[in-house]
Amino acid sequence: MTSGSDSHTNVRTSDVKLQEEKRRLALLEESLCRSNALTSGMVATLDNFERKLQSLDELVTPVYEATNELRLLLNNVDQSLSLVDSVLHYYDICGELTQTVSSGPGGDLTDYLAELDRLEDAVKYFKRVTAVAERERVTQLYDVGRKRLVDETDKLILRYANPLSPKEIMELCEAASTGTHIDIHSMQEADMATLRAIIEWFSSHGFRQGLIDSYATKRGTMIRRSIQLLEEHLRKTSIRRGSTNLLSASPNISQHGYSGSSTLRKQGGKLGRFFTPEMGRRLIRSPAAPTLPRGINASLSTSVSAIDDGMTFESSDDRDTANYKYLLDAFIALLQRDRDLLNYVFPKELQSLVFTKLIELPLVYMREEAQSLCESIERLPHKLDTGKFAVYGIFSILKWFLKSRPTFSKLYQESDIARRQQFTTLSATFEQSAVACLRGILDEVRLDTSPPSQGGNVHPLTSHVLAFMEGLLAYEDTATIIASIYVEQEQGTSNIAPSGTEKGLYDLGTYFTQLVRWLHTSLAKKTDGYPSRHDTTIRAIFLLNNVNYLLKRLQNSPILVIIQRCQSDLKCKYEDDFQMSLKDYTKCYTPLIIAIQQMLEYDNVNRLSDGKLRDRDREQLKESFASINSTIDNLRQQCQEYIVSDVGLRDRLRNEGKKLILEMYKTYYTKFANKDFTRHREKYIRYDPTVLELTIDNFFEHRL
Repeated sequence: MTSGSDSHTNVRTSDVKLQEEKRRLALLEESLCRSNALTSGMVATLDNFERKLQSLDELVTPVYEATNELRLLLNNVDQSLSLVDSVLHYYDICGELTQTVSSGPGGDLTDYLAELDRLEDAVKYFKRVTAVAERERVTQLYDVGRKRLVDETDKLILRYANPLSPKEIMELCEAASTGTHIDIHSMQEADMATLRAIIEWFSSHGFRQGLIDSYATKRGTMIRRSIQLLEEHLRKTSIRRGSTNLLSASPNISQHGYSGSSTLRKQGGKLGRFFTPEMGRRLIRSPAAPTLPRGINASLSTSVSAIDDGMTFESSDDRDTANYKYLLDAFIALLQRDRDLLNYVFPKELQSLVFTKLIELPLVYMREEAQSLCESIERLPHKLDTGKFAVYGIFSILKWFLKSRPTFSKLYQESDIARRQQFTTLSATFEQSAVACLRGILDEVRLDTSPPSQGGNVHPLTSHVLAFMEGLLAYEDTATIIASIYVEQEQGTSNIAPSGTEKGLYDLGTYFTQLVRWLHTSLAKKTDGYPSRHDTTIRAIFLLNNVNYLLKRLQNSPILVIIQRCQSDLKCKYEDDFQMSLKDYTKCYTPLIIAIQQMLEYDNVNRLSDGKLRDRDREQLKESFASINSTIDNLRQQCQEYIVSDVGLRDRLRNEGKKLILEMYKTYYTKFANKDFTRHREKYIRYDPTVLELTIDNFFEHRL
């Protein structure tokens, strides 16, 4: 029963739902009809609007096209009028700008450059057309304008191109050495701006080379003339001054007691960032020569005399080289002054080109002065003696160049290496001159024809050679370089030795060795110059004095250390020569030894009595004592003629003599002096052993 009720309820519910769905379907059908009606109305409206737009387009398009044609025609007319105006302007520009261009820029450079630009446009225009007459007029006026610019540039350059006086250059170097700024003929900022604007205009228009040449030539001429005035001033006043990079004498020399003057003068020095701290000072005096032994022969020297030990010599022969270093200092100061000016006047890409051109004239002058200076020094006689200070001057200049290499590099800044080599021609001149001087000094020693020293004393040549070598050590850095060049030229090839500094020291030792060898050879030849060719003693004394002097000066000397790099046995060789000469010297005692030995042999044969002697024995003793007295007198007189300045050598020669003769003479004296062979004993027995020893101790003393 329950199941039948549920079925009936479900049917009824389904009917209700069906009726609801039918009602909804009817609504949808009604909405669709209304939508179709609206769509049809809209389509009709749009079709109508489209037809109206098409009609409007057909009316507007011809008007638009006609308007565009009119606008194009109008533009063509405007362009034609502008072209006509510009062409007419080119024809009128000469009359318009003739007075302005011809009168020069005056004080309004910007407007003047603008007018020149207008003229340049006219020139370009007439180059494209056949109006020859107008082209010539415009071109001529344009050239006049450029010439007026060049004239303005020359006027600005020449306004500051007056050469500096020697006093102003000294002030410039002095200010640079203290790091202070000084305005000497400095260009005003307004003038620098004007000059830079003109240069930039010329550079942008392709005319820079002529302006560069003009600027560089005028400024270079100013620098050259300034240096010339300074050189004339130095030559007239004979100024000896402190120069850059020349240092004091070598400590190695001062160990021997030889030093330069302590007087310094500040002239030149540090120039801003381009100068090193040690640049700006130099000893006024060149390394002093060592003293000569007492009693030395002065035949080789006209200006150096023999004086007491501890004194030093002074020479002014290096004045010209000192003056040249002053010119170099001024040269650098003036170049740096112009290098700074280039930074304000020229664009960076042109500065190196202008600087290279600018230094040509002053550099040519410096080369000419260098060549003249080197030639005059090479012609100097006695370069080993009075001329050595000038030779040292060359080495001091080379030392200046060596220390100044960083300065030159900074001056050139970004320049290529080839341009930096401009200055090497200067140093090369002095390098070759230094080599020639070294060769000339060697020839002086080899070909020296001066007579031997009086009394066998140390020859001046020996002192001069050692003094020259010691003085050269003050310039060791440059001396090693020059020695290497010399050795390579002599050998015709690169020297096979350690490289770098070691090679330089080896080559310097090679030169010193040659110098000492030729000295010894020359001294040996001079022994033949003594009047008595058979007097071997004076020859021995001469060689002993010179070899002893040589060995003593070389002892603990850096010269010996340098020489031993290439000849380690040199000292031993001369010590052997000394011993041989010492043996030759002791031969002066041979007559006395022979006289003593003859009497001793006579006594051995004849057995002299202690009592009464035979007549022939007495006569023999008289003859023996007389002979010994005469021999000792001759020996004493002979030794009074000899000069031995060195105290140690004198003592050694005396001791050698005493060691050789005293014991033998004591035996002789003890054996024969007490015999009764004469009633005039004071006549024959004049020297007892004590007196003989005192006599020998007084050898070589009379000269002191």
